[in-house]
Amino acid sequence: MLTSNTLSKAGSIIIGAIVLLCDQFSKLWALKNISSHDVLSISPHLNLILTFNPGVTFGLLHAHSTLHYIMLVLGACVLLCIVCSWWWKAENILQRYSTSIIIFGAIGNLADRIRFRAVVDFIDFYIADWHWYTFNLADSAIVLGVSLLFLDTFLNNKTH
Repeated sequence: MLTSNTLSKAGSIIIGAIVLLCDQFSKLWALKNISSHDVLSISPHLNLILTFNPGVTFGLLHAHSTLHYIMLVLGACVLLCIVCSWWWKAENILQRYSTSIIIFGAIGNLADRIRFRAVVDFIDFYIADWHWYTFNLADSAIVLGVSLLFLDTFLNNKTH
């Protein structure tokens, strides 16, 4: 018998898989269509540029050696396991979907790290001369998931 919890898990996996597919196809498109010295202007505040991030968030902790690279991959796997546990034990649908898009976003970036020893980034958002760090759809999914978890915490604290 299907329960709402089972349907919630299945739905969140489907949404997560869509996130992963969009991320991987967008990175494939960027790899095939943007050379390392091209800047494709999309709008007055958005460029597409191909970069490879050998570090973690915001380019921190670059993997300068094989040991650093292995530590980054293992660290990502440990964090992925923690979020998977959170997904499994989710108390509501918002937690379930939030953790799912974090998981699948992290899988997208981990796949890059394993294939290229770096994460493929290509979205360059800027205002005037100030440019945000170049990112990808997996990064966006992770930020969205974390933001939704903060919202869930806020909503649950307001009701108690």
